[in-house]
Amino acid sequence: MIVLEIGEGIDKIQLVTTYSPARESLPINLFNDIIHRNPNSFILGDLNAKDKLWSLSTDNPKGRILFNWMEDNQFQIVNKFIPISTRSDATIDVIIIPNSSIIGSFSVLQNIGSDHLPIIWSSNIQAHVRNKLTPIKRTYWTIYELFLSFSSSYWDNLSIYMRDKVEFFCLYERFIALLAARVTTIAFNSSYKPSIPVEIINLIKVKRNLHQLVRRTKHPRFILEFKQISKLIKKSIYVHKKNCWHNYCKSLTSLDVRMFWKKMKCHYKSLSSPIDGFRINNSTVTDAEAMCAIARDFYEDQFSAHENTNSNLEREADATDVLLESDISVSSLNHYIFSFNLVKKMISKLKSKNSTGLDGVSNKMIKLIPNSHLNFITVCFNFMSELRKTPKHWKTAKIILLSKSKSTITDPNDTRPISLLSCFSKLYEKLFMIHLLNWIDINGILPEEQSGFRQGHNMSTRIISFIDQIGQGLALNTATAALFIDFKSAFNQLWVKGLWVKLKWLNCPLEILAWLRNYLTDRNAFIHIKGIDSNLFQQHKGVPQGSCIGPVLFILFHHDILNSVSNIHFKHLYADDMAVIVSPSPNWSSKSILNNLAQHIELSIENLYNYALLWKQPLNLAKTVWMVFHRQISPKIPSVNCCNSVINQVTQFKYLGVVLDSRLSFDKHISLVKGKINKNLSIFKRLAKTRMLSEDIAYRLYNAFIRSHFQSLLNLFPVLSITKQKQLEAYNRKIHRITLGWHDALNDEILNLPKYKSMTLLTKEHFNKLLVTIEHTNPSIITDYLQHKMYLVFVRDYYLNPRLRKQKQSIVTRGRTSKKVKQVLVSNKQSLMDKVFGFSN
Repeated sequence: MIVLEIGEGIDKIQLVTTYSPARESLPINLFNDIIHRNPNSFILGDLNAKDKLWSLSTDNPKGRILFNWMEDNQFQIVNKFIPISTRSDATIDVIIIPNSSIIGSFSVLQNIGSDHLPIIWSSNIQAHVRNKLTPIKRTYWTIYELFLSFSSSYWDNLSIYMRDKVEFFCLYERFIALLAARVTTIAFNSSYKPSIPVEIINLIKVKRNLHQLVRRTKHPRFILEFKQISKLIKKSIYVHKKNCWHNYCKSLTSLDVRMFWKKMKCHYKSLSSPIDGFRINNSTVTDAEAMCAIARDFYEDQFSAHENTNSNLEREADATDVLLESDISVSSLNHYIFSFNLVKKMISKLKSKNSTGLDGVSNKMIKLIPNSHLNFITVCFNFMSELRKTPKHWKTAKIILLSKSKSTITDPNDTRPISLLSCFSKLYEKLFMIHLLNWIDINGILPEEQSGFRQGHNMSTRIISFIDQIGQGLALNTATAALFIDFKSAFNQLWVKGLWVKLKWLNCPLEILAWLRNYLTDRNAFIHIKGIDSNLFQQHKGVPQGSCIGPVLFILFHHDILNSVSNIHFKHLYADDMAVIVSPSPNWSSKSILNNLAQHIELSIENLYNYALLWKQPLNLAKTVWMVFHRQISPKIPSVNCCNSVINQVTQFKYLGVVLDSRLSFDKHISLVKGKINKNLSIFKRLAKTRMLSEDIAYRLYNAFIRSHFQSLLNLFPVLSITKQKQLEAYNRKIHRITLGWHDALNDEILNLPKYKSMTLLTKEHFNKLLVTIEHTNPSIITDYLQHKMYLVFVRDYYLNPRLRKQKQSIVTRGRTSKKVKQVLVSNKQSLMDKVFGFSN
């Protein structure tokens, strides 16, 4: 018996163990131990459990044991009921694989001369081969630019000659794609080696010649020259590597955190596992065409039109859709004109990506287009804007699927669709989006609580406001509840006709509505799996995945979602991530706080559920959770229900990248950040051995690899305990010791370094900038903070000022002052914003 293991991602096969049972009983215990340690294993060999009927025969206890064992561990036999023995009709040699593995074809060879017939099993498992040739793609971008420059006059004349600018632009897109393919070469090599300068290559050629002379003559002169040139080549390669490394490090700016994500994303980007099969009804489908058909049916159903319940809002939406179509067809609309400088500016802002859409054009190809071509490109864009007509393939999306889990065999529900759209279409969207965002900002449509996909708004403002509002409740030794909403396939469920209704209510200009209708209607897509394309299917709802304007349309559609929870004051939105905070009232008794919080959370989730039903944006109740922040030891937390479903109550949740626990201690989050930093510190240890780590490079790498992770701690640093702040300061000094390779440095020596910045100083700088942003984009955060302070002053004045005793009696019920109110009166505990203003200058 041979046991093999399929490696992670099905890219290798390795031997686990071998066993020769001879005529002994089946080693079931050995099997169980192997399978538990190697869940991706399959078994080949003689198991000595022969019988034609296997488990059905009472004369074959070994076969019955094997059958029961396979049932318990979800295994299957490839060649079941196929005779293998030449002397009987028994099946002796079997191939046992997990149910989740790929089943290929097999056959039995009629080989005379042995008592066992050989089995050939052909599987789709891909084994890693060391001598496999790797394709290396190289595009000569200089030739690409030169050819575009030389062809400028031709395309200028053709753009004047052709009246249909859309048809002309389709030809131009095709030309760019074919040109890039023409100047691209693909070489197949066994390994990839970086290029080295010509002078080093010439030295290597001289070394080879000397090596041949040494072998032939054994002359001492040639031996000496061979040794000298070998040392010279080694030193030259080291200097070349060092220079390349220094040039790379110089591209990292010293204090720009964004550069970290731009430069390091290619190094830290986790690749999703390719999907090799779908699990359907306990069976595995691996055929590419069958997988495409399954995925197409699944996503065609997901993008199908919403069910019409004939409600008042749906009738209004149908009427609005018909009326809007009529108004657009009969009205002479103004159209947006794009200037040459604006087109040039938008192209310069594109990211240099090599991924292409259906037209085969990438962002990098567009960025290399000479200025002489931008004239007719601008003319074509203005023509499309005037006639509201775009190339047909701009509305077709190529969808590739990624697995949400690490498994390569997955369910269609666990796949993430990635739409590849035309890059020129995205550029056209960005030009129009300037006018759309301008209209949104002028009319103040989006609420201040929405911080996602808005210029000037950032995630830190949401995090600070969220933590401050929770801390206000905990500062009084009470409890605070938070509800975290999860939408089901949020961007894929947007109701298009409902969008027209809301835009009509907002008095949206007709030219914007006309552009959006042309953009969102008649869209289709196809699934691409393993080089096979499915048939097209229509997309009747949702915004295009991967588009630039899609997220903006989503937050515009849900601009009024906070009105559904108007009874709650503290609400937070970041794109489709929504959180609601319920703070306790000082008049609530200690026994009723948790029950009252649960009632408010239940009311909020019901209101949001009704909003979701009305506007066809379903909630994912399985992933919607609520959390209680408290200081009690073991409180009895009541349950929260919605539509016969229990809303999960959690003690830990990750919101906007910050791990929150019920005590608001941030222990888990600090441990998570430290783990990421410790992983990156190994870079400095490796570089120290190569003698390529100077002080300047060390600080640049520190700002790129380490300091960016500290940014997530700066939002929390003021509210941490003194002990935790000191621990982070000590950890910061430890990192500088490792960074500079100065392991025996004293604390004073680290503190006196000119480039060293403590956590306290970094926090002050961070909040000085952030408060300016809050003042301009989210002043409601400061307003809420001041209202809370004024409320505390109001309560203290009414209870402690004897001149206001009569006014107090007319407002507050008679009797003794409750403990909660007394705590409010004497409490001096500070919330996050109190400490933030203390940190800022």
